Amino acid sequence: MQEVIEDLISADNFAFIDNIWADWSPGYDAKEDLPHVKECLSDRPHLETALGYYWGQFDPVRFGSPTWIEEQRAAWGGAVRHSVLYLHGTNDGCHGLDAEQVASVTSYLGEGSRSELIEGVGHFMLVERPAEINEKIVGFLRR
Repeated sequence: MQEVIEDLISADNFAFIDNIWADWSPGYDAKEDLPHVKECLSDRPHLETALGYYWGQFDPVRFGSPTWIEEQRAAWGGAVRHSVLYLHGTNDGCHGLDAEQVASVTSYLGEGSRSELIEGVGHFMLVERPAEINEKIVGFLRR
């Protein structure tokens, strides 16, 4: 199954990547970025590694099974004890959260955590606005 999906993702010069990028960061012109992404993913081990994250969470054979549910509960079931900066774009087509949901994230995080909804960026915010996002991260780390 994994090989079939890898073949579908790489088909047509990675048209899937073009489409998912457009859905997850709508309004961002990725014409300079996507050739680099596709070049990296054209190396099969790189594609397999990139997809490994998703297979670990959404393996269709195991997804929703009692074993999978227990593994997810163990991995995600508790609050994070450390201070975390959570940034979320208003145009994120992958994880559509509103301002209230983004604000509630800190209730699951350690003392000193911050969450911020960033206007006009999508899922790939570090590519869309690297200077602004890096400034927020560095500022959080310096505090």
